[in-house]
Amino acid sequence: MGTGTVVGEAERAVPAYGLSGPGRGVWRLGGASAELVVRGGKVAVDWRDTAGRAVRGIPSCVRREQAGELGRLRAAVREIEQALAAQAAQLERAFLRRRPWEYGDWRERYLDHPLVGTLARRLLWTVDGVACAHTDGALCTLTGAPVGAGVAVELWHPLGRDDAEVAAWRDRLERHGITQPFPQAYREVGGGEPLSVHLVREDLLHDRAAALGWRPTHGGDRTALTRDLPQWGVRAELPVDVVRFTGDRVVGLGGPRFHPLGSAGVPPLVVSEVARDIGLFVEAAGIGGAAAPPGGHDRALWASSAFGELGPGAVARRDVLARLLPRLALGDRCRTEGRFLHVRGVRHTYRIHLGSAQVLLPDDRHLPVAPATAQGTQPSWLPHEGDRMLSAVLGKAALLAHDDRITDPTIVRQL
Repeated sequence: MGTGTVVGEAERAVPAYGLSGPGRGVWRLGGASAELVVRGGKVAVDWRDTAGRAVRGIPSCVRREQAGELGRLRAAVREIEQALAAQAAQLERAFLRRRPWEYGDWRERYLDHPLVGTLARRLLWTVDGVACAHTDGALCTLTGAPVGAGVAVELWHPLGRDDAEVAAWRDRLERHGITQPFPQAYREVGGGEPLSVHLVREDLLHDRAAALGWRPTHGGDRTALTRDLPQWGVRAELPVDVVRFTGDRVVGLGGPRFHPLGSAGVPPLVVSEVARDIGLFVEAAGIGGAAAPPGGHDRALWASSAFGELGPGAVARRDVLARLLPRLALGDRCRTEGRFLHVRGVRHTYRIHLGSAQVLLPDDRHLPVAPATAQGTQPSWLPHEGDRMLSAVLGKAALLAHDDRITDPTIVRQL
């Protein structure tokens, strides 16, 4: 499709990494074998001994006689997992691709590719405008009707979709136990409202911004983070002002600016995706995520970030939790309300902020709980990968639901 295949040239270079079908491949090591199975963003290795029997762990003959091949197998596993992460990031950026894929190329490079297919088959697509997902070996609509070959394929985006359709896709993904490689059915939309100034930690800001394709620019007395979207004729600029905060270098973020178009002329999809990026900046690098609050006036600034209104990402997280809680053993001890997950322990009922994962006691005192202290078990199903804040919230909830078992003296002293 003309210039629409530019991205595809890079996609053709994605190797199969020894996988013979989507997410599976067999390595022979002497008379034994190892089957590589992609599960989410990780690779599991299932072993069979020289008699073809399934065994737990690496057969002794492989350790003894196939050390070189075993090393190459381990390196391949690492390469596959790194490639999965890179391809998932590339796919997520394709929301702003603007041009559709030609159906045949898309099948070859995505749906049927031994590596990329493990990602594509967990996402929602439109074929000639018809929304569909890969289910039970075929592309199907929400009603289960098969979708045949078409002309143009695009990633499905919830912007502009009916609430009923979005909810139905979420139900279907849950029913089939599909964990998406990044938020799609639960993707945040919007961004037309003005954004207020936020204080964030500079080092975390730049790390997160670079991962999402933003770069710092300097001009005169202005500093900004910018993301160029040449396919839309748009550049998004996020003004950055350096300030001081109790000795730590933080920056203030203003609202985005769009050039050369005025904000009213920017396509809604671009506005939504840019606003989502900024929401991720604020959540990942916000000063409210600091483990301990500062003293004096700066404490109020920290509190407004740690326990303030929820951004779009945290609102989506609340929707995810509403689905997850009935599945969890501690679900009857938890409920979502407003900005918080309320957790009923033996000693207290706690509030965990859904945007920062910070914890409040009933008397509004902050309870510092380090993520390493709160290693709760994760649900058997998650709607999408990559939400570390959700993992932190669930880990702290698991810890506090059984607060009578807490042994950390730093926490116990404050209960």
